[in-house]
Order: sequence, then C-alpha cells, then structure tokens
Amino acid sequence: MYVYSMLSPFFIMKKIDTLTQDIYSLFSEDGGCKIPKVKMDKAIEQCVSNIKQQLLDAVTGNNIQPKRLRMSNVGYPDRQLWYQFQDIEEEPLKDSDYIKFLYGHIIEELVLCFAELAGHKVTDRQKETNLEGVKGHIDGRIDGVLVDVKSASPMGFRKFQEGTLYNDDPFGYMDQLSSYATAEKNSEAAFLVMNKLSGQLCLMPLHELEITDTGERIKYLKEVVKSKTPPPKCYPDVPDGKSGNYKLGVNCFYCSYKKTCWADANNGNGLRTFEYKKGNVYLTRVSRVPDVPEIKVA
Repeated sequence: MYVYSMLSPFFIMKKIDTLTQDIYSLFSEDGGCKIPKVKMDKAIEQCVSNIKQQLLDAVTGNNIQPKRLRMSNVGYPDRQLWYQFQDIEEEPLKDSDYIKFLYGHIIEELVLCFAELAGHKVTDRQKETNLEGVKGHIDGRIDGVLVDVKSASPMGFRKFQEGTLYNDDPFGYMDQLSSYATAEKNSEAAFLVMNKLSGQLCLMPLHELEITDTGERIKYLKEVVKSKTPPPKCYPDVPDGKSGNYKLGVNCFYCSYKKTCWADANNGNGLRTFEYKKGNVYLTRVSRVPDVPEIKVA
C-alpha cells in the first residue's frame, strides 16, 4: 500500500505494510533496488561498517555487558533475573554460542539495510531511550513505526509468524518492545523477524492493547534484584513421558542457572542428567532410572 506524501506531489512514501514483500522484490528478476545510487551506496556502506564493528566487538570482548537492568531483560522471568544480580556463577556458554550471537547481530544489520534498499525510511537507529531510570536502545523506526529486529530459529520464527508470541514469550520480547514503546510514548510498534535458516521474513505488529505497562514492572524488578531471597521458580517441572520421572521443561532447560535453581531436585541431590541421542535430559525426580548413560556432574 502506498500513500502520497503531503510534502511533495511527486514523492511516494512507502508504508511498513509492504515491507517484507518489498525486501523480497530486491532479489527478484523483475525487481531490484530502485533507490538512487547515492542512497544505495550509503546504506550498504553503513551496513558494512556496522557489521565490522559487531565483528570487532565480538572478537575483542567489547560486547560483554555489565549486570544491570536493561529494557532488553525486563521481560526475563523474575527468578532468572534475580540470579543474574547475585554472586552466582552461571553455566558457561558453549564456544559456538558466541558465533551464533554474532551471526544474529549480522542478520539484524542486513535486515535494516534491506529495508532501506527497498525504499523504506529507516530512522532513529540505536537511539537511546529511558523508562523509570532504565536505559535502552531501540533498533530504529521503519516508515515511522518503532521496530525491533530479531533473528530466530524456525521454531522461534513460527511464534512471530503465527502470533503465538502474544501468549508464549519465554524470552520476554513483548516486554522489551513494550518498554521501548512506553518510553517513546508510542501506541504501536512491530517486530521485524528473519528466519535465520530459510531467510523468510515476517512483520508482527504490537498495537496499543498489546503494549504492557512495563514502567510498573521495572519498579517491581528494582526491588526484586535487591532482595536476599529468590522469587519462586519460574516454571514447574514436567512429566517425562509415562516413565513416572519428571524433567525440566524447555524454558528451564535453556537457563544458565538451572543447576543452582534446581539444587533441591531429587531430594536435595540436584538435577540428574541423562544422555539421550536427541540430547541431554535433566531429571528432577527419578522413579525409574533411564536405560541411557548418566552424566555425573562434579
């Protein structure tokens, strides 16, 4: 959909509704980049410069952030966030995780560049904003709409594409974008997401009714992280098939504090880890010992 700008009868301004298809058209035989070469070169040069900085930060350790409340983490579950502020060592990341995170940042830079090359207006990139004393940086605006750019696995991408993220948001993305929108006094925003396996894009809007009052949550979290007592567990354990055993659910599985958090599992002996072909399973209650190797944790 297009609308004529009131500034000039000869200028046509694109709207964000057509963004994903306009980006796809960049790579079609009858499409291609239609913006002036000067603007095209500038957008590509900026993208390359930003990717270079991301790479430098990743390989020099400058991307490590101090422990503090940020708009990007106010949506984390209370107990997980509490652990981040304690003197408790979290599980180390796998070596490959650092490459995965860098890959995600590079994809996000490319997506914003694609938006510009497709003729959409990208502004306010990395603009600092503030809500209840907590700072954050927005990814930018596309055609005036506040946008948070994400790269996602195929499973994560479906949550954005199908809109199930509204009710199933373990990483707190909704609160993150709501924080930006509240701080910027915007009644609408959107996630722009790329499936990092297929390259597929989707735009998931947030309207006024979906934007939560994260200002109140930030006030609450400031007290939570100062407390000496952890909040209740974020999620319950779940049955492991029909074995009678119980295991960590998917959200706890990926938490880097799971061993500390579940130290009371198995009558105070902690999690028991079993090595299946599909990957490790962390059992919280063992009624029947699985017929697979157990990984002993020192």
